[in-house]
Amino acid sequence: MPNSPGLGLPNPQSYDATSTPGVVHDRVTGLDWLQAPGIELYPRASAIELCNGLSVAGLEDWRVPAFIELVSLFDVLPNEADPQNAIYLSSTFDAEGRFWSTSAVNKSGLGRLLDFTADGCGHTASCSMGVAGKADEALGGAWCVRNSQPPATSARYESNGTSVTDQRTGLIWFSVPAAVQTSAYEDAVSTCQGLGDGVRLPSITELLSILVPNLDSKAFPNWPTDAFAWSSSPIPIRAGAYWTAAIGGATRADDAGNHDRVQCVR
Repeated sequence: MPNSPGLGLPNPQSYDATSTPGVVHDRVTGLDWLQAPGIELYPRASAIELCNGLSVAGLEDWRVPAFIELVSLFDVLPNEADPQNAIYLSSTFDAEGRFWSTSAVNKSGLGRLLDFTADGCGHTASCSMGVAGKADEALGGAWCVRNSQPPATSARYESNGTSVTDQRTGLIWFSVPAAVQTSAYEDAVSTCQGLGDGVRLPSITELLSILVPNLDSKAFPNWPTDAFAWSSSPIPIRAGAYWTAAIGGATRADDAGNHDRVQCVR
């Protein structure tokens, strides 16, 4: 899972925007994205139809991305041409706003979008990158993606009792004692660092990689369904706030004094 460049985290975002006109290749995930997906909004079915019928640079296997694939583009250090209307996306792309994913929401008639302006940040007390919207309304754009290799079909997680290795991302997730599974931000940082050997709080994109589309309850047991977990990703235009996430991909900004779940990674 890519991380924002400049944060010193593994797998910094890296893009090739020159090899194929109109297409950006993600060197970390292997995905190809339209460089300029446009500003037109569609119902979700229309976005899916548009991508399925697209042909760019001789490539015809385009599709609407899954929510976690859109998350891989999210840059927690936003392109701040206008600081009060930041776009959480690399300037490699000519894109902004909300885009449909294929991921469903557990309510009839709703679909999930990703908002690269991070809905509410800097303007209200709320802050979210994941947005639910009526699938039959023109609420999101069509940001088409393709990949040349099918996803892996082998078991994703390998557990040894104290840690869980994600075979897809290479990240290793660590459990912490029950007494410190919920804490304020600084305590969460200390808890993970105390495990040693480079263990840390995950970035928001890393955290979402295990929460979307849904947490594997066998690999990660005893996680309350309504619990938000800390990430190490700050909200640049909200001092003292950090991204948190819950099962299914809900996100919000929480002040450092809040008490949230602690999930550590290396």
